[in-house]
Amino acid sequence: MSKAAAGAVIAMFTVGAGVMTMLGSVLGAYAEPATVAMLGAGLFAGSSILNGFKDTATAGVAKEA
Repeated sequence: MSKAAAGAVIAMFTVGAGVMTMLGSVLGAYAEPATVAMLGAGLFAGSSILNGFKDTATAGVAKEA
């Protein structure tokens, strides 16, 4: 894993922890699912940015039909 990718993952989990803290008082029991959803979206966006928005399969991986 590159340093940029590792930094992006650490940053997103830090942001997720902060968001969960803030949403805990507002959403109550729904804070965790909301935070996990936002964290997933952030990781997906970070991955897309770091990969340059490539949508091709790597060598050795079967493409979907």
